[in-house]
Amino acid sequence: MYKLLLVTNQTEVKDAYTSIPDMNRLMFEPIALADSAEAAIRFLNHPGADAVAIDLDGADADSLRSHLDEHHPYMPIMRTHRRGDGLRNELSLLREALDQLHGDHSDYDYNPGLTMARLQNEALHRLLEERIANRDELISRLMLSRSPIAADRACLLFEFDLPDGANFLETRWHHGFDRLDLALRANFFGQIAGPLAFTTALISPLRLRVLACATAQISDSELDVLSSKAQRQVLEAAAQVKDFMDLDLVCTQFRVLEQLDALIPTKQ
Repeated sequence: MYKLLLVTNQTEVKDAYTSIPDMNRLMFEPIALADSAEAAIRFLNHPGADAVAIDLDGADADSLRSHLDEHHPYMPIMRTHRRGDGLRNELSLLREALDQLHGDHSDYDYNPGLTMARLQNEALHRLLEERIANRDELISRLMLSRSPIAADRACLLFEFDLPDGANFLETRWHHGFDRLDLALRANFFGQIAGPLAFTTALISPLRLRVLACATAQISDSELDVLSSKAQRQVLEAAAQVKDFMDLDLVCTQFRVLEQLDALIPTKQ
């Protein structure tokens, strides 16, 4: 069972959480409550929590977030804006994250930093695969994974064709589709250094998407400079894939998006 600490001084928010009758079925203990940053920090010191939901304003919120950044950098932070079934969905997302953070690690050394990095990448991977339903889900997944990336920041999107991708997977690559997806991200595009965070998603044997995200607010002039540099870096990484794996990647499209959430498909 997981312990969630709700930090709020709003009765409506408290009632929304404490009125859920079957928290145990969601694998949570009864909600722990704190009404200020000071009270929350005391609780986190002892007895502690697995995750925190914050509904504070101003300096109080800043104080608690600073404490979490310094002392609990891998603790998921949950949003508090939803009610009813929406809140249950948020709790289900939180449980998914906690299951990965607190799963069975008996076969290897436990590294919460790597697990959080995997959760951060998973959120972007789902976005590139168009499996994020709406902006709320994207923001929630980014917050839960403590991602430095925000839905309202600029990003760069590269589309690649793999003309020989299907044949490569069938005859020359014997580790499966998912391992190729991981290899392209971990060994090539994810290794690009700089102020942008790069990730990829292999959409099909014939299609790859590469995403570069701003990890801080940047001006239009800074974006122009970073965009030019990122184009060179991504094309160099694609050339390295050809050199080391003999796999052709052909860039078919490049876009600058003002906000990351522009990648969420618009419902018809």
